[in-house]
Amino acid sequence: MTQAELIERFKEIEETHQIALYAKPSVYFKTAIEHYKDVQDGIAGPLNFFDNTIAIYKETDRPNREPDFISDSGSMYWYYKDKVIRGSNHWGRRVDNCDWALQLKDGHTQYGTMAHRYYRYLHYKYGECKWKDFILKAYLCEINGQEVLTTFNNVEGRNCVIVDGRKYGKVIIEEWKEIKE
Repeated sequence: MTQAELIERFKEIEETHQIALYAKPSVYFKTAIEHYKDVQDGIAGPLNFFDNTIAIYKETDRPNREPDFISDSGSMYWYYKDKVIRGSNHWGRRVDNCDWALQLKDGHTQYGTMAHRYYRYLHYKYGECKWKDFILKAYLCEINGQEVLTTFNNVEGRNCVIVDGRKYGKVIIEEWKEIKE
């Protein structure tokens, strides 16, 4: 779809579909995925999967190599051509600004979150998610007077949107400025 078609579809969805923000976590995940799946454009990758996404990882074993990245909270990430593996002691809603559940090997799904002060007492679990299975929590922004819908094709890194080949970073909430490289 073109950017204009995506924006039109996004506005239609916003008018007719509500995310169950305060429902139990399993309902939230289901409604949020339904809400955003129709405006997906592109596929996640190592440069954009960690910002405003929804995903349900499937429990797996720890890879037998050093992680490609370790976050400030201690979560570990291993990047592969078609997927990412995450090792962490915290899963669920609001993992930073993402919503990442973990489907356990026994068939249950861990949607819950734990307060940061308890992270150190929880055991690490490992999950894998295919790049194609990430859902971006798209939003409309205005850059240089132009309405832009965030997609995997135009989001790079945290709060960085590419428009007409130029990178824009969020300076303050809803104000975008071109990034000079």
